[in-house]
Amino acid sequence: MQIEQFLIKNSQPNYRLKQFYQAYYQNLITGFGELLVWPKKMRDLAQQEVDIIILKKEKAQISKNQDTIKILFSRLANPEQKFEAVLMKHKDARNTVCVSCMVGCPMNCSFCATGTMGFVANLTADEIVEQVLYFQRDLKKRQQKVTNVVFMGMGEPMINLTATKEAIAILTDKNKLAMSPSRITVSTCGITTPLKKFIQDGYKGRLAISLHAPNQRLREQIMPVAKLNPLSELFSVTDLYTKKTNKRISYEYILIKDFNDKKEHAQELVKLLKHRLAHVNLIPLNPVANKPYQAPNKKTIYAFSQILKENKIAHTIRVTMGADIAAACGQLANSN
Repeated sequence: MQIEQFLIKNSQPNYRLKQFYQAYYQNLITGFGELLVWPKKMRDLAQQEVDIIILKKEKAQISKNQDTIKILFSRLANPEQKFEAVLMKHKDARNTVCVSCMVGCPMNCSFCATGTMGFVANLTADEIVEQVLYFQRDLKKRQQKVTNVVFMGMGEPMINLTATKEAIAILTDKNKLAMSPSRITVSTCGITTPLKKFIQDGYKGRLAISLHAPNQRLREQIMPVAKLNPLSELFSVTDLYTKKTNKRISYEYILIKDFNDKKEHAQELVKLLKHRLAHVNLIPLNPVANKPYQAPNKKTIYAFSQILKENKIAHTIRVTMGADIAAACGQLANSN
């Protein structure tokens, strides 16, 4: 954020920065006019030189049952670049923000709407955090707050690793948003080199791996990233995470009809995860326009789940949220 440079340039004492952090991240101000602990002259000067709000809301969509809100943002720095973020309001009172780290995505997973956009731009750490602050301001009106943040929106966090790490540092800073690391989940397609660095650098939050297939051959068919990041390498890195943190990893598994939903696929998945600290999120495929895939029926999903259950593989069948506004897993795109 420009504020640090602004205060240095104007020879301001350190406590001015702490005052700003409290006002911006905790009191959720949207302009320097609200920063009344600063002298008016300093507020007016900052208003001219520093942008507090760096994203513009272009469109909001609310799901029919009111539990999901999707926002289309444009970037102040590049207004033609637009991306989406989602708030999910759970029945247990959790409020989870699904943030994007990119405009578009270069991964080109064949079942995902975001991949059809291609890669447009990396978001900055401040732009990632501003997505959380947008929903935080809205929730504050109802005496609620953001409880969880998941990096599961547009983009691959391991390719935009610097901004991802900086955003997490802001989210967990006790003088800023003061979130517990355990309330943050980073989801990745499994790019092993930056993921290993991320873990070795001391990431303390939760980790989710977009697995989606129980073997290398099938994974390569739907996820181009798998060709350069084979499962053997990926699991050596995820094993490092569990060794360092003693936390289980969430493995995301989108069930695609007649592709990865058979009993033999479930049995292969058991072999992969049997002796690992793991939890599987079974995700029935969400519909994406112009994609050939379909979700399996409930009977097939249940049979897959039963094999995991019989083999004591912790798992859940994800309850879809926001599919009616294209806000569910794999559906985010630039929806003007």
